[in-house]
Amino acid sequence: MAIATQSFQDRLMDGDMTLDVSPEVDPSNLVYYKLCSADDFEEGEGKPFTVEGTHIAVFRYEGEFNAVDNRCPHMGYPMSEGSVRDGVLICHWHHWEFDLKTGGCFITSGAGNDLKSFPVEVWDDGCLYVGLAPGEKEAARRRRIDRGKYILEQGLKDRSSLLIAKAIAALRAAGATPQEMIQQGLFYGAYKSNEGWSSGVAILTLAANMWEDVDEKDHNLFLVHGLTQISRRTSGGSRRQGFPLPKTSDEPDLATLKRWFRRLVDQRSSSAAQRILMTMYDRGYSSEEIADVVFTTATDFYFTGDGHALDFANKMFEALDYVDWEGANEILRPIVVDLVGRERHEETARWEDSVPVLEDIFTRLDEMWEANQENEAPLDISAFTQTLLGEEFEPIVAEIEDKLREGVKPTDICRAMTYAGAIRTARFHLKNEGDWHDVANIYSYAHALYRAFHLAPSKELLRGIFHGAVFMTYLRWLNMPAARLPREGQRLDETFASEDKMLDRLQEFADFQKVFEAEVLVSQYLEEGYDIAKLRHTLAHIMLREDAELHMFQVLEVAFRHYDLSDDPKEKRMHLLAATRYITAQKVMKGILWSTENAERLQRGELLSERDDDN
Repeated sequence: MAIATQSFQDRLMDGDMTLDVSPEVDPSNLVYYKLCSADDFEEGEGKPFTVEGTHIAVFRYEGEFNAVDNRCPHMGYPMSEGSVRDGVLICHWHHWEFDLKTGGCFITSGAGNDLKSFPVEVWDDGCLYVGLAPGEKEAARRRRIDRGKYILEQGLKDRSSLLIAKAIAALRAAGATPQEMIQQGLFYGAYKSNEGWSSGVAILTLAANMWEDVDEKDHNLFLVHGLTQISRRTSGGSRRQGFPLPKTSDEPDLATLKRWFRRLVDQRSSSAAQRILMTMYDRGYSSEEIADVVFTTATDFYFTGDGHALDFANKMFEALDYVDWEGANEILRPIVVDLVGRERHEETARWEDSVPVLEDIFTRLDEMWEANQENEAPLDISAFTQTLLGEEFEPIVAEIEDKLREGVKPTDICRAMTYAGAIRTARFHLKNEGDWHDVANIYSYAHALYRAFHLAPSKELLRGIFHGAVFMTYLRWLNMPAARLPREGQRLDETFASEDKMLDRLQEFADFQKVFEAEVLVSQYLEEGYDIAKLRHTLAHIMLREDAELHMFQVLEVAFRHYDLSDDPKEKRMHLLAATRYITAQKVMKGILWSTENAERLQRGELLSERDDDN
C-alpha cells in the first residue's frame, strides 16, 4: 500500500478520507514464509497467523487456500473468525462481505474498504507458505495507521465512542505516536466545529500535558475521552475555510494587527478577527507575538466566560506547541469564538461594584509595569494566599498593586492565587452541589494565567491578576460553611499491608463517594512518604474510568503541576486534597470506559461474546 503523501488536514479539507489503493507487487520480489502443514486445515476453516508483524487470516475453501489481512477494515474484527459462503468471506461483527480471493469489499464503494490479499502456496513439503513483499512489515504498519485514522474520522463523524476507541487501540498497536492522534483530533475538532475551543480539544491538550502522570494502561482511555467529547461537539459539516489577508508591499505591522484584532473582537466580529490571526501565522509571527495579541484581548474584558477564554487560549498555545504548529491555520481560529461570544463580566450586575475600582487601577498599568520590571522582591506565597482569601476585594487589589510595584513576579502572585483556588476547592461544602464549576474555574484560570506570563508577559496581562482576585472574593460564600479538612496526623481506623492496598481502598472510597475518607487516606499516604507517582496514577484512573467532564481534568492537571512547583509540604498537600475532593465527589457513568475496554479486547483478538465466567 502506498504511504499517504497528504496530511490528515489536507485530506479532510479535500473531502477525501478514503485509504490509498495497494500497488501491484512484482511476484519475483516476494519472500515466502512457512505457516503450517496444509493438513492442519479443515474445509472452510480459517486460521490467524502473524508474520513479520503482519496479521493474516488463511482459509481453506473448496480445496484451495486464500490469505487476507486479518483485520476487518470496518472495525478491526479478526477475519479468521469469519465464515465463507459461495466464495464470499463474511465478518461476523457487522456482516461486511469480501471476495475471499481478492479481498474486494461488497458493502461500500470507494478505495480503502478492501482487505489486502496475499499469495499463499502449498510447497512440496506439504506445508503452507505465504508471500510477503520486502518492507511488508512497515507497509502493514502504515496500512494499519492509515486505516486507524480513517476509522477514527468515521467514529468522530458518527459520535461513536466505541468506534473511536477501536481506532485508538488500532493506532496505538500499530505504533502511531500520541502526537499523531492528538493532532488529528485537534484539527478535526477545530475544523468541524462552529463553536469555540471546545472541551474535547482542551481534554486532548490535557492528555498531552499529563501523559507521564497517567499509567500507561490508561493512555488509550485518556485519548478516547477527549475524542469522544470532540465528536459530541462537531457535526458532519465544517466551518468555512478562512484565508489570510492578501500580501502587499505595504504590510500592516504588528502593532496595527494587534489593534485591529482587539477592535474586531470588541465589535464581536468573529470571522474578521479570525482572519487577523491567520494573517499573523501566515506572515511568520512568533508564537509569543500571537499569544500576546490573544492574551491581551482576553483581558480587555472582565474574566471573560468565567475565565474560560484565557484558560482555553493558554490550552490552545500548549496544544500548538505539542503538535509543532501543524494545522495551526485552523486550530487558531476557534479561540476567536470564545473571545467574541462568551460573557464579559463588566456587563453583569455581580461585578458592578468592582468595575470603577479596577478601572482606576488600570489607569496606572504603565507605571505599575515599569516599576515591576525595574524592581525585584520576594513573595511569601503561603501568607499572600491568605490575603487573596479575604472577604473584600478593595484591600486585596490594592495589596496586589503594591506587590507588583515592589517588583514581585506576576508568576508568584499567580501561584498564590492557584493555591487559594485549591483551598476554595478543598473547603467547598457538598451542600453547594451546583457550584462545583466555579471553584474549578478559578483554580484552572489562575494556573492558565501563570502559564500565560511565562509565554507572553505584558502590562495588559496584569489585568488578569486583578480580575482573578475579584472573582476569588465572590466565591467566599462557597466556603460557608467550610468543609472540614483532614487534620495533620489523622489516620483511618484501619491498617494497610502496603501502599498498593491503600490505593485500592482509595478507589473503593471514590466508588461510593466517600469524599472525606478519601481525603484522609490521601493525607495519610503523603505523610507516610509513599510513591507519589502511584498516587497520581490512581487519581487519574479514578477520573478516567468515569465519563468525566472538562473541569475534572483541569483540576487534576493544576493539582499535579503546582504540587511539583512548590517546596512547601502544606501547599503540596492542599493541591492533592483539592483534586481528591473534586474528583471523588463527582458521580457519572462509565460508558467511555466500557467502550475502551471492549475496543482493547477486540484489538487483542478476543471475542466480546465470550463470557467472563467461562472456565
